[in-house]
Order: sequence, then C-alpha cells, then structure tokens
Amino acid sequence: MNKILGYFNKVLGTIIDYFLRGLIYIIDLLVSLFASFRQIFGLVFSMAGCLIILFLFNPWFVALILSNPVVLTLILLSILVPIIGRIAVSYLKYIHYMATEFFYDKADYYLLGRKAAYEKMEDYGEKYRRDREAEQRRREEEKRKKEEEQRRQQEEEWKRRFEQGGGTYWSFGDFSDFEDFFRQSQGGYYQQGQQQGGQFTTSSSFKQEYEGACDILGVPYTADKYEIKLAYKKMAKMYHPDINKDPGATEMFQKINNAYEYLNDSNIQRYKNMTTN
Repeated sequence: MNKILGYFNKVLGTIIDYFLRGLIYIIDLLVSLFASFRQIFGLVFSMAGCLIILFLFNPWFVALILSNPVVLTLILLSILVPIIGRIAVSYLKYIHYMATEFFYDKADYYLLGRKAAYEKMEDYGEKYRRDREAEQRRREEEKRKKEEEQRRQQEEEWKRRFEQGGGTYWSFGDFSDFEDFFRQSQGGYYQQGQQQGGQFTTSSSFKQEYEGACDILGVPYTADKYEIKLAYKKMAKMYHPDINKDPGATEMFQKINNAYEYLNDSNIQRYKNMTTN
C-alpha cells in the first residue's frame, strides 16, 4: 500500500512539475516577445519625436489606430503582458516549489521511509517566502560589502598614487580624470577574470563551466536556486547508487553533486551579471 501511495505522489508531483515548468516557460516567452514589441514602439516614438505627438492629437490618426484591432491589440499587449506576466511567473514559481516539494517529500516518505519536512503544503510555501527574503537580504548585504570593498580599494589606490606623485594628486591631472582612469582600469583587467577558489578563472571559462553544470542537471541557464534544487533532488534520486544499479550511476551521481555545488548562490549571481551586462 505504501508503494502505491508513494508512486501516486511521485507521479502527481512529476505532472505538476512539468506542467508548471511548461507554463512558466510559455509566459516567459510571451513576456519577452511583447517586451520586444514595446521596445520597437518606443524606438519608433523616439525616432519620430514631435511628429508622433502631433499625430496623437490628430483625431484622424487616433481613429485610424482605434479602428485597427491588430495594432491596438499589439499596443495594449505590449504594455500589459510584461507587467502581468512577470507577476504571474513569480507566483507560479511559488506554487511550483510548494507543490512539487510537498508531493516529492510525500513520495519519499512512502517509498524510502523518510519523514517529510512539513505536514501541510502551506508550510512549504512559507519556507519558500522565508528563503526568498533571506536571499534578498543576503544579496543586499553582499552588494553593500562589495561597495565598501570597492571604496576601500579606491582609497588605497588614491593613497598610493598620491604618495608616488610626491604628495599631490595634481601629478595625475584633474582629480575627476584620475577617478575615471581608476574606474576604467577596474573595468579592464578585472572584468576579464575573477578570483574563485584560489584560481584565476576567465569569464569565458566560467561561462562554459556554469552552462555545463546546468546541462548536467537539465535546467535552463537562467534557472534560479529553487529550480536548480528541484532538478538536483530529482536527478540525485534517479542516479543514487542505492537505487540505480547501472555501472555508470555512481559516476553520474558524483557529477550531479559537483554540478549542484558549482551552481551556488554566488555563481548564479555572477552568471546573471555576466549575461545581463
């Protein structure tokens, strides 16, 4: 009976998992599509300038837009879909985490005898919110520390330049020019690689390793920590040596663990910054 209940919860969790993943993907696609339309409309308006404003006050031009349902629909959707879509995606991710964690834990309880973390589905949702808030606080703290470190390094660099210049900043020209010089030097050498784990890794090698880890877990490169965690749990169960007796299962299980460790919070944020800049 326990096996039947276990497989039932596992199948139900899998159906919810794939359904919500697909729905989130479709909404993300629509948001990107209509956001592109909005950028095109904005570009047309900025290029036309005052001419468009004159047209907008022209009753014939307004009537032409209102009488064309395709154009009117595209304009409205380009405004509404990106806003509503992002809210919907955020809410769906919350439901996805809450539901899949609940049913997968139930399946583990019946199949493997592991006690579920929570009894109610709402408790998983509360944990999701707490984790999100903690993640937001962590990012803000990291940002604050990074800004403080940059200021400290800048002050040390100014002090060094000051001492090398015989005690005056004017040896390097105008003070604002020196600040621009220091900022550019930061953006030159340091952006080509970052110190990680005692080794200097270039942006290209980091990007390749990060995307390789995502491929192992079967998640998109834009996946957040919750999507990565769910994929890891699913893959780890599939290739765990105690469950999967295939000769290559142990090696694959190790790769999955390594990939999950590599896709930590700092690397997720680093990849996000790299691809959005």
